[in-house]
Amino acid sequence: MAGMNHKVAEIAIREKFYIPMDIKTRALQQSPFEELLILATCNRTEIYVASEKPLCQEDLVRYVCGLVGENPEQYSRYFYYKEGEEAVRHVMNVCAGLDSVAMGEDQILHQIGRAYETAHQHGATGLALNKLFQEAIRTTKRIKTETNLSKLSCNIPFLAMKQIQKTFGDLENKTVYIVGLGEMGSLMLKYVQENTTHIYASSKTFANAQKYVDVLTPVPFEDRYKVLGDCDVVILCSACQDPIVTQEEFLRTCHPERSAEGTQLKDPVPTLRLVIDLGSPRNAESSIGDLPGVEYVCVDDLEKIVSENRRLRMVELETAKEILEQGIGEFLQWSRMDDVAKQINVLAEKMVGSAREEAEKLVHSLPELDDASARKIQMMYERFAKKMANDYLYKVKDSNNPEDVKVFLKCLGGES
Repeated sequence: MAGMNHKVAEIAIREKFYIPMDIKTRALQQSPFEELLILATCNRTEIYVASEKPLCQEDLVRYVCGLVGENPEQYSRYFYYKEGEEAVRHVMNVCAGLDSVAMGEDQILHQIGRAYETAHQHGATGLALNKLFQEAIRTTKRIKTETNLSKLSCNIPFLAMKQIQKTFGDLENKTVYIVGLGEMGSLMLKYVQENTTHIYASSKTFANAQKYVDVLTPVPFEDRYKVLGDCDVVILCSACQDPIVTQEEFLRTCHPERSAEGTQLKDPVPTLRLVIDLGSPRNAESSIGDLPGVEYVCVDDLEKIVSENRRLRMVELETAKEILEQGIGEFLQWSRMDDVAKQINVLAEKMVGSAREEAEKLVHSLPELDDASARKIQMMYERFAKKMANDYLYKVKDSNNPEDVKVFLKCLGGES
C-alpha cells in the first residue's frame, strides 16, 4: 500500500490528492492491478493493492499521482509505503481509529466500509483484499463492542462534534457556522465537513476562510451576525479578548421581531440552536445560554470530559491493542495458510499430470486396447493421483501449522 495522511502532509497538500467518486469508480473499473482498494478522506488518501507482480513504492506513488494529475517527483516525499505484515498492521490500525486525529473515532470505520463496498461492487477486490478488509472491519467492531475507546476521545473538537451529534443527531440538513480557522477551527472543520455540506466560516483574516472555499461558504468576519440567523450550530474558535458574539446581537440577529428585557423574552424562541464556545477567553457572552431555545457549551465543559477520558482511555487502549493483535494474527495465519494452499495445489496438479503421462505411456504400449479400456486406465491413474494428493498433501495441510507444512513441501520439492 501507499498513501499520505494528516501526519505527513498538511491540508494544502492532502486536498490535491483527494480522489472524487467518479475518478475512483473509473480507476476501480480499469485497475491495472489484480486487486485494488482506494481510501480517500479529508485526512488521508491511500491505495491498497494485491498483485502477483513485484511492485515498489515508485509504482504506487506514480499511479496515485496519475489519478489526480500531479507530478510524482514533486510529491513523492509525502507518501509512505508498506507491504506484507506492515501493510496488514496499518490497515487494522486505520480501521480501528488508532491512526486517526482523534484516537478511536468511529467515522473511519464507516469510510473504510464504504471504500471496501465500492471496490468490491466494481470487482476490484479479490481473495486477499476481501479477507484483509473483512477481518479489519470485524476486529474493529469487536473493539467498539468490547471497549469504550471510541467514547473516550481526548480531542476537544472531536468531543464538540459528539456534542453536536448528541443535540441534533443527523446533521445532513443542518447548517454549521465556524468562526475562527486557526488550529482548533481547522480541526473542527475536518469533523464538520464529514457530516454536512452546509457550512459557513469566518476568520479575522478573510483570506484564511477563502482557502476552504471548496468545502464551505466564506463570510467576512465583520459580517458574522448576518449569517447567524441561518445556522443551527455556531462554533466559536477565535482568539479574542472581548466577546465577539453578544447576547443582544445574537437575539436581534436570530429573531429581529422579538426584543429582550434583560434576559427575558416577550415570546419564547422556538428554534433550537447550539453554540459551542471553544475560545479561551470565551468568544461569546455565556448569557446567550439563558435564551430559550439556545444551548451553550464552553470549552471548560468539554475539558472536564477530556481529563477523565485521558485516564480511562489508557486502560481501554491496552484492551483494544490486544484485540487488534488477535485480528492481525488471524489474518496472517490465513495468509500463510493461503500461500501453503497455493503450493499444495501446484504440487497436486503436478501429481495428476505425472499420472496422466504414465497412463498415456501404458496405453500406447498396449495397441490392442479399445478406447473404452484406455479411458478406464487413464481415469484410474488420475483418481489414484488425486487420492494420494488428498491423503498426503491436503490432509497434512489441514492437520498442521503452515510452517511445518512448508517444511514438508520443501522436502517434496514443492516449494521454490
